[in-house]
Amino acid sequence: MRCSGNANAMRHGWTRDPGRPKDWIGADYRKLTTSPPIVSAWNGDYYKFMLDPTARIFIDLLMNLTLLVALSILSGFIERRLPSTGKAGVVMQGVLFGLTAVFGMMRPLVLAPGLFFDGRSVMVSLCALFFGPVAAGISVLLVAAYRAAIGGAGTVTGILVIASSAGIGIAARSLSKPRAEPPSSSHLFVFGIVVHLAMLALMSTLPGGTGLGVVMRIGLPVLILYPLATILAGKILSDQAESHRMLAALSKSEERFKLSMDATSDGLWDLDVSSGTAYYNPAYFRILGYEPGEFPSSGLSWQERLYPDDRELVLAANNACIDGESDFIENEYRLRHKNGQWRWILARAKCIARSPTGRALRIVGTHVDITERKEAEERLRRNLAEKEILLKEIHHRVKNNLTVVSSLLNLQADTITSPEQAVAAFQNSRDRIFAISMAHEVLYQASDFTNVDMNDYLKLLIRQLSIAYDSGDRIRFSLDDGGVRLSVSSAIPCGLIINELVTNAIKYAFPDGRSGKINVALHAVEGGSLELRVADDGIGLPVDFDSEDSDSLGLTLVRLLVEQLHGELLISDSGGAVFRVSFIDAVST
Repeated sequence: MRCSGNANAMRHGWTRDPGRPKDWIGADYRKLTTSPPIVSAWNGDYYKFMLDPTARIFIDLLMNLTLLVALSILSGFIERRLPSTGKAGVVMQGVLFGLTAVFGMMRPLVLAPGLFFDGRSVMVSLCALFFGPVAAGISVLLVAAYRAAIGGAGTVTGILVIASSAGIGIAARSLSKPRAEPPSSSHLFVFGIVVHLAMLALMSTLPGGTGLGVVMRIGLPVLILYPLATILAGKILSDQAESHRMLAALSKSEERFKLSMDATSDGLWDLDVSSGTAYYNPAYFRILGYEPGEFPSSGLSWQERLYPDDRELVLAANNACIDGESDFIENEYRLRHKNGQWRWILARAKCIARSPTGRALRIVGTHVDITERKEAEERLRRNLAEKEILLKEIHHRVKNNLTVVSSLLNLQADTITSPEQAVAAFQNSRDRIFAISMAHEVLYQASDFTNVDMNDYLKLLIRQLSIAYDSGDRIRFSLDDGGVRLSVSSAIPCGLIINELVTNAIKYAFPDGRSGKINVALHAVEGGSLELRVADDGIGLPVDFDSEDSDSLGLTLVRLLVEQLHGELLISDSGGAVFRVSFIDAVST
């Protein structure tokens, strides 16, 4: 409770000359430098401390400042609910610091009527330092208004102290803002010293030249206690600000992490070994065809989906990490998809926490779907194996084909009796060798090196024969595509048979420049066998033709090749010669 200024002034001999202004104590203020009376408002009464008045000053100031420091904790409460980054938060902080300073002014250290000390300079300066000019302006208005309402000889000085404290706080904030970090204890101490040196300097504005006496009486306690109060309250505010900043950064980091985990195609899991619970991000579920949360977040749920053959190896690696034998896990294994298929997973994990005994407490890892990579690797392995087989096959086939060529040349040589026959023999040999080479060319250009696409092969062969015998537009060729693929061992005999039959038709089915058509067909028939058919619409077979007794080299070669295919040859004449070869091949469609 505040005491009456006039009554107490009379009690202590502070009388006012009626001729002087009402708020002027005049020479009686000078007693502050020579007499010990100290006025306290803590018990609602004035009393003197004759033995140690300085101790009373320390105690009263300390109690006032302690109260203000305690009230500064409310700033953190407001900051958590209304951050000072927004307008409402700044306004609330200004109101809080202003009201806190006013509350301190209700319990001041009174040196004389109208002249008292409290913690308003600490509150206003810290408000400006931590929350900026808007909050400082609000607190200045509240505190200055209350100080003006109290009145007294020290009113102007008190308001100037309020303004200077705010100004120094704003200046310090602008200087420290580039660092973007809370002030340290040393910075707060220097800040408190500067603010209160300015406060003491403003005592020179007290009326009647009493400022020096006030400074001498109150200066030491002010320069000791006020900077300490600034440090205490400032550290509370800075710790609260740092805590808020760290929480905000953590919240942003968690949000960023969650967004990245939701957006990534890789699965993430976090296993609490002791409780057996696990966190799986949405991608983990999607890899296995599930919606997030569709199966339990259990540390054992993934084991239920393990491929049986992978189970032992995978669990052994996991147990080694849990038991402390290793900190890392890296495995490739299969997990069952929701649709029942098996997906290849690359799992990488690390133990990030262990008990004092070395047992894992927490393991974090990722899952990457590598099914496509595994399928590509399998295709590469299969192609490599096929190439190895092909290489062996090429060596074998080259030897066999050279043997065939040698045999064909020997057969052809036995029929040569004139130069014309020699030329024809060379032409026939050329065509037969080409038929063999075309089969290998089609084979090497294909992705599958074990069988030959007969449609591509026969197109090349027929086009080459048409060019070789210059049939032009006189003879038209047609090919019925049966979508047949043959093994190399069947494709070459078929090619040689077609070469002989088509060559024979070109030479003999259309005499005297007649035009006509030659049709070649290869397709599957009932019973799993294949039928090769070569037909023309030419003059047909001779009346006395007998395939069994024919000494034609071409027909003899055809019969030998049919036997190699373990097939059957049928010859008919129906508006032209028709040759059918039925056989079975291990690779056919």
